[in-house]
Amino acid sequence: MFLIIHNPLSNNRKSKKTTNKMVKFFKRHQIPFNLRSSLKIENLTDYLDKNPSITDILFLGGDGSINYLINSVDIRKIKQNIYLAKSGSGNDFLRSLKGVSASSVTIGQAQMNGDRSTYFINGSGIGIDASVCHYVNIDTKKSKLSYFINVFRAVSHYKRNTMDVIVDGKEYHFHDCYFVAIQNGKYFGGGMKVAPQANIHDDRYVVCVAHNLNGFLLQLLFLSIYPGFHTSLKKWITMLSGKEIIVKSPDIKYMQADGEVIDNVNTLSVKKAFSKTFIAFNKAKIKKEYALKK
Repeated sequence: MFLIIHNPLSNNRKSKKTTNKMVKFFKRHQIPFNLRSSLKIENLTDYLDKNPSITDILFLGGDGSINYLINSVDIRKIKQNIYLAKSGSGNDFLRSLKGVSASSVTIGQAQMNGDRSTYFINGSGIGIDASVCHYVNIDTKKSKLSYFINVFRAVSHYKRNTMDVIVDGKEYHFHDCYFVAIQNGKYFGGGMKVAPQANIHDDRYVVCVAHNLNGFLLQLLFLSIYPGFHTSLKKWITMLSGKEIIVKSPDIKYMQADGEVIDNVNTLSVKKAFSKTFIAFNKAKIKKEYALKK
Protein backbone atom coordinates (compact mmCIF):
# COMPACT_ATOMS: atom_id res chain seq x y z
CA MET A 1 0.00 0.00 0.00
CA PHE A 2 1.10 3.52 -0.82
CA LEU A 3 1.08 6.41 1.61
CA ILE A 4 0.64 9.59 -0.46
CA ILE A 5 1.90 12.64 1.42
CA HIS A 6 1.02 16.04 -0.01
CA ASN A 7 1.83 19.56 1.07
CA PRO A 8 -1.31 21.75 0.69
CA LEU A 9 0.84 24.89 0.89
CA SER A 10 3.12 23.84 -1.95
CA ASN A 11 3.22 25.85 -5.20
CA ASN A 12 1.63 28.85 -3.52
CA ARG A 13 -1.34 26.68 -2.39
CA LYS A 14 -1.97 25.46 -5.96
CA SER A 15 -0.90 21.87 -5.32
CA LYS A 16 -4.46 20.61 -4.76
CA LYS A 17 -4.92 20.11 -8.52
CA THR A 18 -1.79 17.94 -8.73
CA THR A 19 -2.86 15.92 -5.70
CA ASN A 20 -6.33 15.30 -7.16
CA LYS A 21 -4.84 14.06 -10.43
CA MET A 22 -2.60 11.63 -8.54
CA VAL A 23 -5.49 10.34 -6.44
CA LYS A 24 -7.53 9.72 -9.62
CA PHE A 25 -4.60 7.76 -11.09
CA PHE A 26 -4.41 5.50 -8.04
CA LYS A 27 -8.16 4.94 -7.99
CA ARG A 28 -8.37 4.31 -11.74
CA HIS A 29 -5.74 1.57 -11.57
CA GLN A 30 -6.99 0.18 -8.24
CA ILE A 31 -3.71 0.80 -6.44
CA PRO A 32 -4.33 0.86 -2.68
CA PHE A 33 -3.31 4.06 -0.92
CA ASN A 34 -3.79 6.38 2.05
CA LEU A 35 -3.68 10.14 1.54
CA ARG A 36 -2.30 12.38 4.27
CA SER A 37 -1.29 16.03 4.50
CA SER A 38 2.31 16.66 5.56
CA LEU A 39 0.89 19.24 7.98
CA LYS A 40 -1.18 16.62 9.80
CA ILE A 41 1.42 13.90 10.37
CA GLU A 42 3.18 14.90 13.57
CA ASN A 43 5.67 12.01 13.51
CA LEU A 44 6.07 10.14 10.23
CA THR A 45 8.14 7.28 11.63
CA ASP A 46 5.55 6.64 14.37
CA TYR A 47 2.78 6.74 11.77
CA LEU A 48 4.60 4.15 9.64
CA ASP A 49 5.20 1.91 12.66
CA LYS A 50 1.46 1.96 13.40
CA ASN A 51 0.57 1.20 9.76
CA PRO A 52 2.72 -1.81 8.74
CA SER A 53 0.70 -2.35 5.54
CA ILE A 54 2.40 0.71 3.99
CA THR A 55 5.21 -0.48 1.73
CA ASP A 56 5.76 2.65 -0.36
CA ILE A 57 5.65 6.40 0.21
CA LEU A 58 4.84 8.94 -2.51
CA PHE A 59 5.84 12.44 -1.49
CA LEU A 60 4.27 15.24 -3.53
CA GLY A 61 6.08 18.55 -3.30
CA GLY A 62 8.77 20.84 -4.64
CA ASP A 63 12.29 21.47 -3.41
CA GLY A 64 11.07 23.28 -0.29
CA SER A 65 8.76 20.41 0.65
CA ILE A 66 11.53 17.84 0.22
CA ASN A 67 13.82 20.03 2.30
CA TYR A 68 11.16 20.08 5.03
CA LEU A 69 10.95 16.28 4.88
CA ILE A 70 14.67 15.65 5.35
CA ASN A 71 14.89 18.22 8.15
CA SER A 72 11.76 17.21 10.08
CA VAL A 73 12.12 13.43 9.91
CA ASP A 74 15.08 11.09 10.38
CA ILE A 75 14.60 9.48 6.97
CA ARG A 76 17.39 7.02 7.70
CA LYS A 77 14.84 5.17 9.85
CA ILE A 78 12.29 4.86 7.03
CA LYS A 79 12.37 1.37 5.51
CA GLN A 80 9.67 1.98 2.89
CA ASN A 81 10.50 2.98 -0.68
CA ILE A 82 10.35 6.77 -1.04
CA TYR A 83 9.01 8.06 -4.36
CA LEU A 84 9.00 11.74 -5.32
CA ALA A 85 6.67 13.49 -7.75
CA LYS A 86 6.41 17.08 -8.96
CA SER A 87 3.97 19.30 -7.12
CA GLY A 88 5.75 22.50 -6.08
CA SER A 89 6.80 25.63 -7.93
CA GLY A 90 10.48 24.63 -7.75
CA ASN A 91 11.38 21.06 -8.77
CA ASP A 92 15.10 21.30 -9.41
CA PHE A 93 16.06 18.18 -7.47
CA LEU A 94 13.47 16.09 -9.28
CA ARG A 95 14.94 17.22 -12.61
CA SER A 96 18.20 15.53 -11.61
CA LEU A 97 16.51 12.46 -10.10
CA LYS A 98 14.44 11.82 -13.22
CA GLY A 99 17.66 11.56 -15.20
CA VAL A 100 18.65 8.44 -13.25
CA SER A 101 15.15 7.21 -12.20
CA ALA A 102 16.40 6.08 -8.77
CA SER A 103 19.52 6.82 -6.79
CA SER A 104 21.20 6.63 -3.43
CA VAL A 105 21.23 10.39 -2.91
CA THR A 106 23.79 12.36 -0.93
CA ILE A 107 22.17 14.45 1.79
CA GLY A 108 24.34 17.43 2.66
CA GLN A 109 24.71 19.31 5.90
CA ALA A 110 25.16 23.07 5.75
CA GLN A 111 26.47 24.81 8.86
CA MET A 112 26.08 28.56 9.18
CA ASN A 113 28.41 30.68 11.31
CA GLY A 114 29.35 27.57 13.26
CA ASP A 115 26.18 27.63 15.38
CA ARG A 116 23.29 26.73 13.04
CA SER A 117 22.85 23.85 10.64
CA THR A 118 20.39 22.39 8.16
CA TYR A 119 20.24 19.46 5.75
CA PHE A 120 19.84 19.94 2.00
CA ILE A 121 19.31 17.59 -0.92
CA ASN A 122 19.74 19.68 -4.07
CA GLY A 123 22.05 22.56 -3.26
CA SER A 124 22.97 25.40 -0.97
CA GLY A 125 24.60 28.73 -1.55
CA ILE A 126 25.46 32.15 -0.27
CA GLY A 127 25.04 35.39 -2.17
CA ILE A 128 22.60 36.65 -4.75
CA ASP A 129 21.02 33.23 -5.41
CA ALA A 130 19.81 33.26 -1.80
CA SER A 131 18.82 36.91 -2.13
CA VAL A 132 16.63 36.03 -5.13
CA CYS A 133 15.00 33.26 -3.06
CA HIS A 134 14.33 35.83 -0.33
CA TYR A 135 12.54 38.18 -2.73
CA VAL A 136 10.57 35.30 -4.29
CA ASN A 137 9.45 34.13 -0.84
CA ILE A 138 8.14 37.56 0.20
CA ASP A 139 6.53 38.27 -3.18
CA THR A 140 2.74 38.37 -2.66
CA LYS A 141 1.94 38.72 -6.39
CA LYS A 142 3.52 35.63 -7.88
CA SER A 143 3.23 35.01 -11.62
CA LYS A 144 5.15 33.21 -14.37
CA LEU A 145 7.49 36.21 -14.54
CA SER A 146 8.04 36.38 -10.77
CA TYR A 147 11.48 34.77 -10.83
CA PHE A 148 12.84 37.18 -13.43
CA ILE A 149 11.30 40.19 -11.67
CA ASN A 150 12.85 39.14 -8.38
CA VAL A 151 16.22 38.53 -10.03
CA PHE A 152 16.14 42.19 -11.08
CA ARG A 153 15.18 43.26 -7.55
CA ALA A 154 17.97 41.20 -6.01
CA VAL A 155 20.57 42.51 -8.47
CA SER A 156 19.46 46.10 -7.80
CA HIS A 157 19.96 45.75 -4.04
CA TYR A 158 22.88 43.32 -3.84
CA LYS A 159 26.33 44.51 -2.77
CA ARG A 160 29.03 42.31 -4.23
CA ASN A 161 32.17 41.71 -2.20
CA THR A 162 35.18 39.44 -1.86
CA MET A 163 34.63 35.83 -0.83
CA ASP A 164 37.03 33.13 0.26
CA VAL A 165 36.21 29.58 -0.81
CA ILE A 166 38.04 26.62 0.72
CA VAL A 167 37.63 23.29 -1.10
CA ASP A 168 39.08 20.24 0.63
CA GLY A 169 41.63 22.48 2.33
CA LYS A 170 42.67 24.46 -0.78
CA GLU A 171 41.90 28.19 -0.58
CA TYR A 172 40.57 30.42 -3.38
CA HIS A 173 39.99 34.17 -3.22
CA PHE A 174 37.38 35.91 -5.41
CA HIS A 175 36.71 39.62 -6.02
CA ASP A 176 33.35 41.24 -6.81
CA CYS A 177 31.63 37.96 -6.03
CA TYR A 178 27.90 37.57 -6.61
CA PHE A 179 27.33 34.03 -5.45
CA VAL A 180 28.86 30.73 -4.45
CA ALA A 181 26.50 27.85 -5.27
CA ILE A 182 27.33 24.45 -3.77
CA GLN A 183 25.42 21.84 -5.75
CA ASN A 184 24.47 18.23 -5.29
CA GLY A 185 21.96 18.46 -8.17
CA LYS A 186 22.54 19.98 -11.58
CA TYR A 187 19.84 22.69 -11.38
CA PHE A 188 18.77 25.68 -9.34
CA GLY A 189 16.42 28.64 -9.80
CA GLY A 190 13.70 26.68 -11.60
CA GLY A 191 15.72 24.90 -14.27
CA MET A 192 19.02 26.76 -14.51
CA LYS A 193 21.73 24.18 -15.22
CA VAL A 194 24.21 25.75 -12.84
CA ALA A 195 26.25 22.57 -12.23
CA PRO A 196 26.19 20.38 -15.37
CA GLN A 197 28.73 17.95 -13.89
CA ALA A 198 26.95 17.47 -10.57
CA ASN A 199 25.87 13.97 -9.60
CA ILE A 200 23.27 13.49 -6.87
CA HIS A 201 24.85 10.29 -5.52
CA ASP A 202 28.45 11.54 -5.57
CA ASP A 203 30.12 12.55 -2.30
CA ARG A 204 31.73 15.47 -4.13
CA TYR A 205 29.89 18.77 -4.54
CA VAL A 206 30.18 20.99 -7.58
CA VAL A 207 30.83 24.63 -6.67
CA CYS A 208 29.95 27.47 -9.04
CA VAL A 209 31.40 30.90 -8.22
CA ALA A 210 30.28 34.01 -10.13
CA HIS A 211 32.85 36.80 -9.74
CA ASN A 212 34.41 39.89 -11.37
CA LEU A 213 30.95 40.91 -12.59
CA ASN A 214 28.77 43.98 -12.59
CA GLY A 215 24.97 43.90 -12.43
CA PHE A 216 24.49 44.07 -16.20
CA LEU A 217 26.87 41.19 -16.92
CA LEU A 218 25.25 39.13 -14.18
CA GLN A 219 21.82 39.35 -15.76
CA LEU A 220 23.29 38.29 -19.12
CA LEU A 221 25.04 35.45 -17.31
CA PHE A 222 21.75 34.13 -15.94
CA LEU A 223 20.60 33.55 -19.53
CA SER A 224 23.66 31.39 -20.24
CA ILE A 225 23.11 29.31 -17.10
CA TYR A 226 19.87 27.72 -18.36
CA PRO A 227 21.63 25.53 -20.96
CA GLY A 228 24.83 25.30 -18.88
CA PHE A 229 26.93 27.43 -21.25
CA HIS A 230 28.19 29.62 -18.41
CA THR A 231 30.92 27.11 -17.50
CA SER A 232 32.94 28.24 -20.54
CA LEU A 233 32.96 31.87 -19.33
CA LYS A 234 36.04 31.35 -17.19
CA LYS A 235 36.71 35.08 -16.73
CA TRP A 236 33.56 35.34 -14.62
CA ILE A 237 32.72 31.75 -13.63
CA THR A 238 34.91 29.35 -11.68
CA MET A 239 33.84 25.74 -11.27
CA LEU A 240 35.30 23.71 -8.41
CA SER A 241 34.63 20.29 -6.91
CA GLY A 242 35.21 18.77 -3.50
CA LYS A 243 33.82 16.93 -0.48
CA GLU A 244 34.13 19.68 2.12
CA ILE A 245 33.40 23.29 1.22
CA ILE A 246 33.81 26.44 3.32
CA VAL A 247 32.71 29.90 2.16
CA LYS A 248 33.64 33.05 4.06
CA SER A 249 32.20 36.51 3.44
CA PRO A 250 33.30 39.72 5.20
CA ASP A 251 29.65 40.88 5.13
CA ILE A 252 26.53 39.10 6.32
CA LYS A 253 24.48 37.58 3.51
CA TYR A 254 21.39 35.53 2.83
CA MET A 255 22.08 31.81 2.53
CA GLN A 256 19.76 29.26 0.92
CA ALA A 257 19.39 25.50 1.22
CA ASP A 258 17.09 24.02 -1.43
CA GLY A 259 15.62 27.51 -1.80
CA GLU A 260 14.88 27.87 1.92
CA VAL A 261 16.43 31.14 3.10
CA ILE A 262 18.48 31.78 6.24
CA ASP A 263 19.67 35.31 7.00
CA ASN A 264 22.69 36.85 8.76
CA VAL A 265 25.27 34.37 7.44
CA ASN A 266 28.91 35.13 6.75
CA THR A 267 30.41 31.62 7.02
CA LEU A 268 28.96 28.55 5.32
CA SER A 269 30.39 25.05 5.68
CA VAL A 270 29.11 22.07 3.67
CA LYS A 271 29.83 18.34 3.82
CA LYS A 272 28.00 15.06 3.35
CA ALA A 273 25.71 13.96 6.19
CA PHE A 274 24.41 10.60 4.90
CA SER A 275 22.83 8.91 1.86
CA LYS A 276 19.25 7.83 1.23
CA THR A 277 17.60 6.21 -1.79
CA PHE A 278 14.88 8.15 -3.62
CA ILE A 279 12.87 7.09 -6.67
CA ALA A 280 11.33 9.33 -9.32
CA PHE A 281 7.63 8.38 -9.52
CA ASN A 282 6.80 6.95 -12.93
CA LYS A 283 3.11 6.25 -13.55
CA ALA A 284 3.75 3.72 -16.31
CA LYS A 285 6.12 1.65 -14.18
CA ILE A 286 3.83 1.73 -11.13
CA LYS A 287 0.80 0.81 -13.24
CA LYS A 288 2.67 -2.18 -14.71
CA GLU A 289 4.04 -3.28 -11.35
CA TYR A 290 0.65 -3.32 -9.63
CA ALA A 291 -1.01 -4.99 -12.64
CA LEU A 292 1.41 -7.91 -12.20
CA LYS A 293 0.50 -8.19 -8.51
CA LYS A 294 -3.18 -8.71 -9.22
